[in-house]
Amino acid sequence: MNTLLTILNSKFIQSSLALRCLSTACEHQGVDVAVAEYTINQNVYDILRHIASFRADAIGFSCYIWNIDMTCHLIDLVKQVFPDTKIFVGGPEVSYTARQILEDYEHIDYVLQGEGEDMVPAFLKSLAAGRDGTEVPGVLGRVHGVIQGDETFQEVEDLDSLPFPYEHQDFRELDHRIMYYESSRGCPFHCQYCLSGMNDRVRFRSVPLVLKELQAFVDAGVHQVKFVDRTFNCSPAHHRPLIEYMIGVDKPINFHLEIEPGVLTDDDIDLLARAPKGRIQLEMGIQTTYEPTLQAIHRHNDWPRITHIMERLVALGTMHLHLDLIVGLPYEDYDHLRQSFNDIYALRPHKLQIGFLKLLKGSGIRRDYPGDYRYDPQGPYEVLATTWLPYEKVAYLKVLEDVFERTYNSGKFTYLFNWLGRLFAPDYMKLYEALTGEWLVLHNDQKALSDESLCHFLCHCLEEVLPLTADQKALAKELLALDMLTFFRFRLQAGFLGWSEAPRSETDAIFRDEAWLQTYAKDYRFTNWRDIKMRYRIWPASPALKAELSRYGAVPADDAYVLAEKKKDRADWCLIPVKGESL
Repeated sequence: MNTLLTILNSKFIQSSLALRCLSTACEHQGVDVAVAEYTINQNVYDILRHIASFRADAIGFSCYIWNIDMTCHLIDLVKQVFPDTKIFVGGPEVSYTARQILEDYEHIDYVLQGEGEDMVPAFLKSLAAGRDGTEVPGVLGRVHGVIQGDETFQEVEDLDSLPFPYEHQDFRELDHRIMYYESSRGCPFHCQYCLSGMNDRVRFRSVPLVLKELQAFVDAGVHQVKFVDRTFNCSPAHHRPLIEYMIGVDKPINFHLEIEPGVLTDDDIDLLARAPKGRIQLEMGIQTTYEPTLQAIHRHNDWPRITHIMERLVALGTMHLHLDLIVGLPYEDYDHLRQSFNDIYALRPHKLQIGFLKLLKGSGIRRDYPGDYRYDPQGPYEVLATTWLPYEKVAYLKVLEDVFERTYNSGKFTYLFNWLGRLFAPDYMKLYEALTGEWLVLHNDQKALSDESLCHFLCHCLEEVLPLTADQKALAKELLALDMLTFFRFRLQAGFLGWSEAPRSETDAIFRDEAWLQTYAKDYRFTNWRDIKMRYRIWPASPALKAELSRYGAVPADDAYVLAEKKKDRADWCLIPVKGESL
């Protein structure tokens, strides 16, 4: 029997861990399957044409909130062309409502509920033997027009029994894509917006096996491994040996971990402090700080503890810190959401993701608050309005989220927004409300803005919108110029900010004196003037700029220049004294 397993990923850079888990499990159980990955951004007819080339007797689709509508459309097209092909679906979007799926979608023949590494091979063997497959636990199907089979959610008891999903993978094929990996399944918490906490049982892949598989990534030269474990740090016996290994790796690789900050211990932080810069990045779900909301979603945030943890992690300066806020949770109106934003922003994460609640099938919120939510009836079921947050506020927050992504979260304007954040503290959201208001006035929400246009917009806001004094405006524009020159590697011109390079009559002697300049920029080498002009920018720093940059390192006692050097990813800078003066 010719079988195809496929998925519509949300982006090209993503790779499907689920398909790799299923295909390797099938191979180990003697079941031959083909695999094909597409994205929701591709033309559906192009996908259909490619699927048709497999001439499959059975096709399995992996279903998630981001692809369910297009997947069902594609299934309809497949059935139009190949009416005898058996269509089976699985994944979190269909596992909790299997009977409803079969009732609503006539072209879906089977729903496989839960984890499929044992179920899919058993199901395909059943079909190949001429049976209907519904005797396999977890399989619900339509047989001769009648829905029958088993409606229990399947889980793999022993994760060590599963093969390494990437055991035959040519990692060069996944270059520039996100590499996903899981060392555990389940979650000990019961957050009511999530499906991972349906029960509190967590299953672990054994540490020696995980270490062996992580080494395969390292040996292949993979640049990042993103763990999909829902709570990576829920068991010290499991996560600490893994972090020890990550710290000791002698190749450039990054590990992305989703953790629960409330159970991160001081011993864990001491361990993380040993990690090389850039080796580990942490994603932590705060979601809200409003107590009635926390109680409704079955979460507990020990705020003093979380604050202590973030202070220590930020002080390390070695890892990217990502925190989450959810818009649309029960009982949280706009004012309480503002406070949640301000509380989380004050923790100084590198990224604060403003997410909008998805009313997932099978989630506690969707079950317990049926009259309090208006949401998109199609996947991803995003909230439109709640009893506590009207549509107008949700729509406004979508624009604010876009402005916030382009400014703070983008990392393009670090120096400016670090300074502005302190200026607006503790009401940080007031800053982004002001930017969003002007964004809407200028109809930027209806335009495609370039990086240069965004810089001009920020300059306009500094001059005309934000409540800044003349001295503050001057410093703000210097910081914006520094951000532009360093992040965009001299690609964008900052002259509209009043920025200009120092005259060559003042700086040529600096560049000629290689030994002197190396005391401040250790990698500096004098080559030729054309190369110097391409690689360096030098300009005077005002006393106010020098004082602000003292937060990032030592500064000269007297007059100083900013020296920026173009590197691979951005431009590095340092402050150097006017020649003849010293630090």
